[in-house]
Amino acid sequence: MAAALSAPIAQFFGSFSWFWTLLIGIASGILWLCVEQTTVNGRRDWKPLTVLQILFLIFAAGIAASWSGACWITAKHTWVVPIILLALAACAAEGGCRTGARCGAVLFWFLAGMFLLLCAFALPDVKMEWLAPAPMENENTGIAVAVLLLPAAAAMLPREKKSRPWPWALGLTVGAVILSAVTVGVLSPAVAEKTEGAFFEMVRGIRIFGVAERFEAVVAAAMTLGWFCLLSLLLTVAGHMAETLYEGWGKAGVWLSAIVAGVISLWGRNAPVWPFALGALVFWCLLPTLFSRKEKNSKNFEKST
Repeated sequence: MAAALSAPIAQFFGSFSWFWTLLIGIASGILWLCVEQTTVNGRRDWKPLTVLQILFLIFAAGIAASWSGACWITAKHTWVVPIILLALAACAAEGGCRTGARCGAVLFWFLAGMFLLLCAFALPDVKMEWLAPAPMENENTGIAVAVLLLPAAAAMLPREKKSRPWPWALGLTVGAVILSAVTVGVLSPAVAEKTEGAFFEMVRGIRIFGVAERFEAVVAAAMTLGWFCLLSLLLTVAGHMAETLYEGWGKAGVWLSAIVAGVISLWGRNAPVWPFALGALVFWCLLPTLFSRKEKNSKNFEKST
């Protein structure tokens, strides 16, 4: 889940003030932790709700896939990266919950180190006067809410043992704040707010010992791995939810979700922002808390594969 959030945070949060990122992160983290308390041992949702959740997961995967190629600015065919990542993510997700989780666990440390290193290289160019809290005027702030609610989707997966999720909620919020602060501090609030993929643009201008370095390929590769982790997470959840509807539907649910998400990815960047954020709040947080019950002795997606 942490690896999955690295790419959308890098794509969008460079355009937001660190202060508002902190507030949104705290609010989303508290909400996510509340959802986690109801799903410690897994859950079995009301079936009509499960169907709606799968449909929204497919929609979310399509939107995520559509943005996965944004960092490859020289690509002639914008659909290639999303389709390839969806196919690879489906291959990872069809193996069950553990396989998808292992992919993220392996890639997490590389992604964390890479983004921290890029932020460290950019620190000398940060201007402190540009870090003053400012009113939130960015019209796409809804995407910030939606991104930081993504961990609530992971709460739908079964758990084998109790864990403490609050350090991860804290770490994700701190990471998003650092990325926002560094990007805005380098580009200025006015430029960052109007720049799509502000973090990527900031990294392109990094200088080391006064010499401009070209980190486009590095950050593009790191973000591509992050998008792969996110798509693996969403498809794994969709497969698990399909398995809870009917035993044996897990793999078919993964591939069908990937195919439909691939179609959605063709226009996903034009999807409305606030309805997506509202859908994440309703389908991943509020309704599951109200209508879910703890899962008892039910076969999960991992066992079926």
